[in-house]
Amino acid sequence: MDLSSLITRGFAMTDRMLWPLVIERGACSTSGLSPDDWYPVSAPAGAARREAARAIAVCSGCRVREECLELALRNWAVGRHGVWGGTVPAERERLRAGRFAQLSRVLARNRDADRAASGDANRAASAPSRLRFIQAIQG
Repeated sequence: MDLSSLITRGFAMTDRMLWPLVIERGACSTSGLSPDDWYPVSAPAGAARREAARAIAVCSGCRVREECLELALRNWAVGRHGVWGGTVPAERERLRAGRFAQLSRVLARNRDADRAASGDANRAASAPSRLRFIQAIQG
């Protein structure tokens, strides 16, 4: 199941709206850095941050940093590589895992509420037939 559309931080904008915004307003588009500066080779967060320090510095002043990070988390096929929203892949992996756990808890709570509601509806629907049964016995 692709959770990219569900894993959001409350952004009311769709990906279709966010991509052009980030592309047009992102500080990365005018930074002059080499593409290599945006893709650290090391996997551990500390080492990756050191390798991508120049790119991360560009992100620190970017006005669409949160939207950029949101796109990376929603679109994991591209978001698991490089620097997005001032974060490296290992940091985004932790953010994504936290969002997935939160989403799982919310969905479980909703399922429990739906089951309780359907149980109440079933009991309410069966109440008239029980009443008729009791009346027939007493009858």
